[in-house]
Amino acid sequence: MEKCTLYGHANLFSLQTLRMMELLRRHDPHSFVHSVQTTSYFIDFCLHYNFRSLLKRPFLESVLLHDIGKLLVPTEILQKKSPLTLYEKEYVEQHPEFGIELLNDFPEIDIEPSLILNHHENSDGTGYPYQLHDEQIPRSVSILRVIDSFIAMTSDRAYRPKRSEQSAIHEINAHRNNFYEPSTTSLFISYLEKRLKGKKILLHYFDYAKRQN
Repeated sequence: MEKCTLYGHANLFSLQTLRMMELLRRHDPHSFVHSVQTTSYFIDFCLHYNFRSLLKRPFLESVLLHDIGKLLVPTEILQKKSPLTLYEKEYVEQHPEFGIELLNDFPEIDIEPSLILNHHENSDGTGYPYQLHDEQIPRSVSILRVIDSFIAMTSDRAYRPKRSEQSAIHEINAHRNNFYEPSTTSLFISYLEKRLKGKKILLHYFDYAKRQN
């Protein structure tokens, strides 16, 4: 697993958020790494396009904690190496709601609830948990949706190897009119091609490094 810490940008988050992320790291290291990597890309994407309003603490706290509901999903499901049963899949798909339930107990964490609750909604209404359509999904959530998918596709999972960046881009492009909001998709692909240029963001601080194959 890649080295992954929050030390480089811990000042962006509340102490309680960092404590919750440490619980997630112990519960499921992959979910921790995924959340930190997704947050790093979200921040850099917003800096690249000067989306300053999305870099306020409530947005960043929410992006980092978007999968915190997986604390309530058993590790044997999260780390299962074979395909999930229907019951297990439906259980995992409750993690956005689990996350909101958890965070309701921590009012000191200032969040944008839609980033946690709706990051698996699709533009065509086929997502979960509420089958929202494009016009009901905030821009910040559309951005998180496509970044979250890209990071997931290009990371190893217990049940499958990671995909190449180009394969992931092709998959995202193929679903730009149903899963992903089209203009956000175009911006993200342009960001990958023009900003990163085949490099990746190091997880422990904001810098770039050549990809290691």
